[in-house]
Amino acid sequence: MSSDAFKLPDSAPARIREFHALWLEKASEDVPDASDFDVGVLSAQYPLLARIGTAGADLELVWRDVAKAGHWPFRTPVKGRSVADSVPPLMSVTRAINSFQETLVSGVPDYFETTSWYYGGRTSLMARLVAPLAAGDRRELIALWEVMESPEAG
Repeated sequence: MSSDAFKLPDSAPARIREFHALWLEKASEDVPDASDFDVGVLSAQYPLLARIGTAGADLELVWRDVAKAGHWPFRTPVKGRSVADSVPPLMSVTRAINSFQETLVSGVPDYFETTSWYYGGRTSLMARLVAPLAAGDRRELIALWEVMESPEAG
């Protein structure tokens, strides 16, 4: 994969930039192998990291491996469960799933920033990078979320 196919915006957080650089290093000229991304090991540096695969005839997106984060900024992902069940509640589920599916097909990473509003006027600004991985004869995704602004006291 050409490093010119995808560029992070200048606003991307440092941890997302570091992870993207790691993905590019492992990718060389192709999609990197899933075995290069041990979520358990990488979660020490990237606490909101998850690997996503597909299951069933309809190729539903499911959590393959999830960092043992103390607090996810959305419903905690559960290994083996549907990704749609955990997508941030104020983010369009359809938009997120379509973005993940597009990354699986295209082999090109995707970056997204969103603001969530909470009862009491609190907000949370999050960024997400999702990138493809080779997993045998299929593809999986590696996704990293970063809270750019913590929820404020309401």
